[in-house]
Amino acid sequence: MKVWNSFPMLRIILPFLLGVVVSAFSVEWIIWKEGAIQFVSCTLIAVFTIFCMIAILHRKQHHFGWALSVIMFTLGSGLALSVSQNVYPDGISSGGLVGESLEYLIEVIEEPQVKDNSVKVVATVSDLNVEHTGKVLFYFNKDSTSERIKYGQQLLVSAVLHEVENLGNPNEFNYKRYLRFHGISHRAHIKSGAFKLLANGNPGLRGWMYDLRSQLIQKFRDSGLEDEELSVASALILGYRTELDRELMSAYAGAGATHVLAVSGLHVGIVYVILNTLLKFLDRRKYGRFIKTLLLIFALFGYAGLTGLSASVFRAATMFTFVAIGKAFSRDTNIFNTLGVSAFVLVAIDPMIIMQVGFQLSYLAVIGIVLIQPMLFNLWASENRYLDWAWSITCVSIAAQIATAPLGLLYFHQFPNLFLVSNLLVIPAAAVILYLGFALFVFSFWKPTLLYFGFLLKTVISSLNQIVVWIEQIPYSVLSGIDISTVESLMIYAIIAGVLVFIVHKQRLAFYSILVVGIVFMAMQCLEVYEQQNQKFLTVYNVRGETAVALFNGTDVTFMSSTEFYENEQAMLFHVRHHWWRLGIENERFIPLNAETNNRSLGFGDDQFAILDLGKQENGVEVNILGNDGLVVILNSIDWNLIDKLSSDSVSDFVVSNRFGPRVTQKLKDYRSTTFVAEQGALIFR
Repeated sequence: MKVWNSFPMLRIILPFLLGVVVSAFSVEWIIWKEGAIQFVSCTLIAVFTIFCMIAILHRKQHHFGWALSVIMFTLGSGLALSVSQNVYPDGISSGGLVGESLEYLIEVIEEPQVKDNSVKVVATVSDLNVEHTGKVLFYFNKDSTSERIKYGQQLLVSAVLHEVENLGNPNEFNYKRYLRFHGISHRAHIKSGAFKLLANGNPGLRGWMYDLRSQLIQKFRDSGLEDEELSVASALILGYRTELDRELMSAYAGAGATHVLAVSGLHVGIVYVILNTLLKFLDRRKYGRFIKTLLLIFALFGYAGLTGLSASVFRAATMFTFVAIGKAFSRDTNIFNTLGVSAFVLVAIDPMIIMQVGFQLSYLAVIGIVLIQPMLFNLWASENRYLDWAWSITCVSIAAQIATAPLGLLYFHQFPNLFLVSNLLVIPAAAVILYLGFALFVFSFWKPTLLYFGFLLKTVISSLNQIVVWIEQIPYSVLSGIDISTVESLMIYAIIAGVLVFIVHKQRLAFYSILVVGIVFMAMQCLEVYEQQNQKFLTVYNVRGETAVALFNGTDVTFMSSTEFYENEQAMLFHVRHHWWRLGIENERFIPLNAETNNRSLGFGDDQFAILDLGKQENGVEVNILGNDGLVVILNSIDWNLIDKLSSDSVSDFVVSNRFGPRVTQKLKDYRSTTFVAEQGALIFR
C-alpha cells in the first residue's frame, strides 16, 4: 500500500484502461445489446458511488479504493461501448450505400498515400442526399489525376462498396479488426475517370500543415537530397513515409532500428531538449517559466501537426506537455503519474487508440526505461564521460528492449539480436539528422547554406543507411520466425515483473512466482513441440488469384503453388509463413503447379488428392483420377461434364480456388453439398 501511495493517478487510471481494453475486445459480440450494457454501467456507477460515500463516512479507505476502482473500470467500459458505432458502423449498410455501382459524395479526411499502382485515400462517404455517412478506404487507379487528390477535397465517385473481410488463413494478420479499430468497415476501388472534383473544401489547419510539410520536403529536394536519402530525411524529420523503399525498411527492421523512421517519442524528446535549451533564458525572467511552457507546448503540438499528427507523435507530445507543466509549477512529478495522466487523456479522446500496437510499445518502452535503466546503469560507472555516455545509451536500449520484447515477438515474430550495436549508432545519428534538418529549414533562404546543410544531411543519412544495411546483413542479426501466443507473452511479462520485484525487494514470494510461471511456460512449450512433431494434415490457403496447397508432416512442409507466388516473399509472409511459424516448420519443399503435378493422383500418406486444371486437360487423360474417395482442388476453369463424372466416381470433396467469380462458386455450392469454396477461408483437412 505504501508503494501505491506514490502513484495516486495510476491507482485511478489503470482500472479505467483495463475497462476500455475488456470492452474493446468484447464489443463485437455485445454490440447488439449496447443499451442494456450502458444501463447496467450507469447502475453500477450509481451503486458504487453510494458505496464510496458510505466508506468515506466510516473512514474505510480500503473499501473506498476498491469501489473507486470498480467505478473507473465501469467508466472505461462504458466509454469504449459509447464509441462502438465508430468501430462497427452500420450507417453505410443500413442506409443502402452498399450494392451495385453507385455514385457517392466523399470527403478526403486523411492525407492520400501514393502507392506503386494506386492512390490510397481514406474518406467519409455519403449518398447523394447526405442522409447516411461512414468512413471508407478507397484505392484509386494511379494516374496524373488521382495523384493530385488532396486532404479536404470533395469528390463525386462511382464505385461499388465492399465490406472488408479477412481471407481467413490461419494466423494471418487480422486486417478487418485493424480497420475496424480505425472506424473503417468498407472499401472500394475507383477506376480512372470514375471520379471528379467537386470542391477543394476547407482543409483547415491540418490541410495547411500538410501543405507546409510538402514545401519543406521540396526544400530537401532543392538542397540536393534524392532517392533513399530524401525518403529517410522526409520520414525521420517530417514523418512522411510514403516514399520509403521496402527493402530499406526491411533492413532497418532487421537491424532493430525501425523506430527512427517513424516520428515518435524519440524525435519529440529531441525536439523538446532542443527547444528547452534554446528557451532556457526565459527561466530568469518574471513569468518567464510559464511563457516558456506555453511556447514549448505550442511548438511540440506544432511539430506533431507538421508530421501528420500520427498517434505516436500526438501521445509523445501529450506526455512531454505534462512534463513541461510539472516543471513550470516546480513539481518534481513522478513519471508514472505523468504517463498515467497522458494515457488517460489520449484514451478519453480516442478509446480505441489503446488497441494500436504503437501505443502499447511506446508506453512499455518508457516504463522499461524508467524502471530498468537505473538498475543497469548503476552496475558499472566510468570516469570517462564518453564511455559513461555510451553506457547510458546501452542501458536505455537494453531496458526498452526488455520491456517491449514480448510484445514484439507476439506481433512481429522476430527479435533483432544486434539491437545494442544499431541503437548505439542510430540514436546519435538520428539526433544529428534532426539538428541538421532544422538548421536546413532555418537557413534555406540562402542558397549556399541550403546546399551546405543538404550536403551534410546527405552524408550523414547515406552513412547511416550503409551502417544499417551492414548490420542487417550480418549472419544471425535477426532471430525470425518466432511465434508465441497472447497468454505466453503475458507469462513472459509476469516473469520479467517477478525478476524486478525480486531484485528490488528480495521477496521470496517473487522468486517462487518466477519459478512456477517458468515451469508452466516450459511445460506449454514442450507440449507444443510434441504436437508439432506429430502433426499431419493438408491445408488449402485462400489467396486471391492463386492456388496454394501445403502438406504438413511433422515439422516438414511440402508447398504447391505457382512459382511467382512462392518467390513473392511479401505475399508468402502475409498469407502463409505466419501459419508455418505457429506449426514450427523447419524444412520446406516447393513443388510448382504445372503439367507434371496437375491432373494426376497425388499421394499424402495413406490418403490421395488431386489438383485439376480442367481447362487444360489433353485428350486421353483419365477422368477418374483418384479411383477412391479423396480431395480434389480445382483451379483456373470448370468443365461441368467432368464435374459430373468425378461426382459419380465417389470423389468425396471439392475445393474451388477463389479465382472464380461469385456466380460460379455459388453454383458449385448448390451443385454439391460437399463442395468447399476457398473464398470462405483456408481449408484444413486432417
